Amino acid sequence: HCEVCEMTLNMKNYKGYDKKPYCNAHYPKTSFTIVADTPENLRLRQQSELQSQVKYKKDFEESKGRGFSIVSDTPEMQRLRRTQEQIS
Repeated sequence: HCEVCEMTLNMKNYKGYDKKPYCNAHYPKTSFTIVADTPENLRLRQQSELQSQVKYKKDFEESKGRGFSIVSDTPEMQRLRRTQEQIS
């Protein structure tokens, strides 16, 4: 007998699902579900944004007009400054 309509089933109209009998009309249909944002998808999206050439070029164009400045507190610059003071 069908689980839903209690129709008597034979070998021609029987369909089993989860070890339960169903007729053709009431056979459960499997449907796909959408997984929104898995951690892996979020990570891939962030990596894509980081590697984006458009964003890279935009940042470059913004910094291009400002010019470059040397950072004066690097360890090498501090060593050179101390050496220069010792010499003079």
